[in-house]
Amino acid sequence: MTQCRRSFINSMFLFMLAGLPRVGRGRLKLEIDDKLTTAMVRETKGGKVTASGLVKLDAPDIAEDGSIVPITIESELPGVESIWVFVEKNPSPLAARFDLEKSLDAFVSLRIKMNESCKVIAMVKSEGGYFSASKQVTVVTGGCG
Repeated sequence: MTQCRRSFINSMFLFMLAGLPRVGRGRLKLEIDDKLTTAMVRETKGGKVTASGLVKLDAPDIAEDGSIVPITIESELPGVESIWVFVEKNPSPLAARFDLEKSLDAFVSLRIKMNESCKVIAMVKSEGGYFSASKQVTVVTGGCG
């Protein structure tokens, strides 16, 4: 094999490898975190999100079917304006958003799709800012594929 051809084959091999996720180096995890962070920053317009016991997220520990995972979110915070649901490892982390009248109770119940086992995050906007609660849910059969 000629030097030129060998160099071309090596270059093509390296080019093909460049597109693969580098799980061992944490690149795949970083991409997931980036999607979730980007989605949350976009919704809060850069506002700080604080974990709070006044936001309650009820979700199963184990979901048999990722295409119908039941969750309930409620909050005792005053003046709740919006409730969001994020699913950490879904292709699009923002699963739902609800804009509420301040006179309504801060309560929503829904079924979401989950691609795989990961954290579900409930975020609430109230008069005092953005607050959240999260729960790890194990999915037996994925629902986004």
